[in-house]
Amino acid sequence: MQNLVSMEKLSVEEIKHLIEKASNYKNNKEVPNLKGKYIANLFFENSTRTKCSFEMAQQRLDMKLIQFDTATSSVQKGESLYDTCRTLQSIGCDALVIRHSETNYYNQLLEMGIPIINAGDGSGQHPTQSLLDLMTIYEEFGYFEGLNIVICGDIKNSRVARSNYQSLTALGANVSFVAPEIWQDHTMNGSYEALDSVIDKVDIVMLLRVQHERHG
Repeated sequence: MQNLVSMEKLSVEEIKHLIEKASNYKNNKEVPNLKGKYIANLFFENSTRTKCSFEMAQQRLDMKLIQFDTATSSVQKGESLYDTCRTLQSIGCDALVIRHSETNYYNQLLEMGIPIINAGDGSGQHPTQSLLDLMTIYEEFGYFEGLNIVICGDIKNSRVARSNYQSLTALGANVSFVAPEIWQDHTMNGSYEALDSVIDKVDIVMLLRVQHERHG
């Protein structure tokens, strides 16, 4: 697997393998050494948890982090995302972590030959957050098949909801949603329920924040 951009691009076997590897790293405290590898984090949207988590992981892997600040980069002069990434690749970056407001931004970058890790694309996908949620569920239950899970909140604008729905249903969980009509997204096949009617029937409740920045 060269890129991590979308949960729907991962097979069930790949998802389970990633969870297993992450659990081993967490329990054993021993991680691969990537000394000598260069990586850049390109965050075109605000972030605390995701950005700092990546930076911590990169430090633990002994990687060299190339500092990239969108506010002082050539993006402010009109440089495209593609040209920015091509520049970082040409000076020696081995991988890029990118968060961007454009859904599916990564499609233009996949042929460049540099690994892309999607840290969130518009209202599209958030695969690393989904993998973290899956690992948390697995640590608690030890399985996914047959779990009843309800996702509540701003479903329409949530990349986390979309990634989790795709991964959880692929793993055999039963996923439903709770949201007012204006926040519903019927491109996903899960049913919409009233919270009071499902709260006593589900194993897991996932709560999402309101995506104010996407409510144009």
